[in-house]
Amino acid sequence: MTLRSVLLAGGAGTRLWPLSTEDRPKQFLRLWGDRSLLQDAYRRVAPASERVRVATAERYAAQTLSELPELSRADLLLEPSRRNTAAAVLVASLALAEDGDAPAAMIPADQTVADGDAFRACLLAAAGAAASGNGIVVLGVPPDRAETEYGYVEIEPGSGPRPVERFVEKPDGATAERYRASGRFLWNAGIFVFRPSSAFAAAEEACPELLAACRRYRDRPSRESYDEIPAMSFDHAVMERATNVMCVPCEAGWNDVGSYRALKSLRGTDAFGNLVVADRPVVVDGIRDSVIAVSPEGALVFPFAREGDLRRILAEGRSGRSSS
Repeated sequence: MTLRSVLLAGGAGTRLWPLSTEDRPKQFLRLWGDRSLLQDAYRRVAPASERVRVATAERYAAQTLSELPELSRADLLLEPSRRNTAAAVLVASLALAEDGDAPAAMIPADQTVADGDAFRACLLAAAGAAASGNGIVVLGVPPDRAETEYGYVEIEPGSGPRPVERFVEKPDGATAERYRASGRFLWNAGIFVFRPSSAFAAAEEACPELLAACRRYRDRPSRESYDEIPAMSFDHAVMERATNVMCVPCEAGWNDVGSYRALKSLRGTDAFGNLVVADRPVVVDGIRDSVIAVSPEGALVFPFAREGDLRRILAEGRSGRSSS
């Protein structure tokens, strides 16, 4: 099975500040071990891929090539500005379509997987389903907890690729627990496998103005034409409205490193439920169930119960308003 892979590595990772910054976003972080998230993602998908490319911001081109010397600049799909995942996925698909309509996988670079062999087997199963004309195929992860920070897909219980009945965005805690217990809901891993023609057909049906803007940029690339692409997530713009979507369940120890709560599940906590991530000694007393993160950029002490507010509070603080 021929599979081409694109690692999506254009985000800023603001929810992991101060570890992740505009100058060094989270895909370049070494959160454990001696490899970055981007390096891990590349080594995970390369054995199953005919070619691996990276979609990232123009400002991160040199960093990306330094992290992945196996790649050349021709393997980079550079974004002039940040326009969310719909632009990244569809512009990358237009580039891939120039080399044919074989299945392609769009894979976020900021995820971890415990079992690489199982993950690659799921990718290839999804590629087989996509090659058979089954529209867009997503990877779904059986939930092991009532997670409120992930999206979900609803499918019929069973094995093998199955139709997606609906997408559900981040639920509240009680709803997430019902989903976990039902056996019908999987976490949406944000990994999409499709033939480019299938992605274009779904986008044309769901959001034609988005696809048209991506085509204009691909025909005449410039910062101005890229900025005209609507800033939307691929999930919201296309997947939630698509009518031909399949899901491959993936049990491979998957984790999305998009928040400190996710990082806590990977690294563990101290005796008081605190996640401490620092580049220097830290003394903590009287604090519970919080993240304590220290880097040259700054320090963060924040309760996990309020992590959903972190992005807003950081934005307010950086604009000159105080927060507590």
